[in-house]
Amino acid sequence: MQTFNANFQAVAFAANKPMAAVLNAHATEVIKIRRIYLNNPQVAAVTGVACLLELRHYSANPTLTTPAAAAVVSFDSTNTAPTSLTTSAAASLSGGTLTGVSKRLFWSSDEPAISSMTSDELQCFPELNKLYEWQPHSDVQPITLRNGQGIVLFNVSGAAGLLDTYIEFTKE
Repeated sequence: MQTFNANFQAVAFAANKPMAAVLNAHATEVIKIRRIYLNNPQVAAVTGVACLLELRHYSANPTLTTPAAAAVVSFDSTNTAPTSLTTSAAASLSGGTLTGVSKRLFWSSDEPAISSMTSDELQCFPELNKLYEWQPHSDVQPITLRNGQGIVLFNVSGAAGLLDTYIEFTKE
């Protein structure tokens, strides 16, 4: 099992936008999502809004329009990168079949301020903002992406500020 982290940094919010996507198009490689963390990197003043985010599951080869590739970092320098994996934020998503939404959450896109401890400041601590974390137990399966499947952190509404997303996964 080889472990990687896809880093989607400072992605600008827009309504109906894939903020982070991991799409597997390989015939035999299986991608297993282990953790998803969010972070509020907004440093300039913005008029923040409540953004509605969904963690969506897709099948039947969804595609991204105008993708902005995310950096993929290997946990071990001897790992070979997944060969047919798309890790991108994008202007829009098309095709594929939405098979379900496993999480929905509201996210404040306002900039954090040092002197207060509202949700904006708490969103600066990824450990407090685990969108998903697989529990290693024989009865619990991680999110598994086979050929033609993907997960997308989708912004349904709200269009101000920036978002960092970190998706840790294994290739098997």
